[in-house]
Amino acid sequence: MVLPPDQEDGLGVIILNSNAETHFSFTNALGLVSIEQAHRLAAVLANFPKARWIVALHHHLVEYPMPVATFAERVGTALINGSWFVRKLKPFSARILVAHGHRHIDWVGACGAMKIISAPSPVMGATDDASTQFLIHTLAAGSNGRLCLLPPERVEIAGTTDG
Repeated sequence: MVLPPDQEDGLGVIILNSNAETHFSFTNALGLVSIEQAHRLAAVLANFPKARWIVALHHHLVEYPMPVATFAERVGTALINGSWFVRKLKPFSARILVAHGHRHIDWVGACGAMKIISAPSPVMGATDDASTQFLIHTLAAGSNGRLCLLPPERVEIAGTTDG
């Protein structure tokens, strides 16, 4: 799905389906961006050479550069063709931001010039009595068509207390 920018150097949104069509019984959460989607994405980006874009998908592009407690935390997290897809995005990386969910870990990073944000969830894994949070991200137009990610605003949600 594509929401094109309202002006040639504006901001557009592209939503990809990153769920692999599989009957793999271990998990239904394997991530894959098809070659057809990647070609259509590249065509849209090429047709709007001055636009900046948010590219949203469910799965992580790459594994987070952090240790995990168990191997199961890595299974089905990143796209199985993530390194290939990152290479396809590289020519457009300065003017795109990739947003994803899946594991909903609070993480902001980059892969070269491409900005990547993970959407933490205020409800997944939360208990009623513990506070939780989410982030509001602000984008800005940079020089030479760059898309800039400004520091996020953290919104705290207080836990409930019975008593």
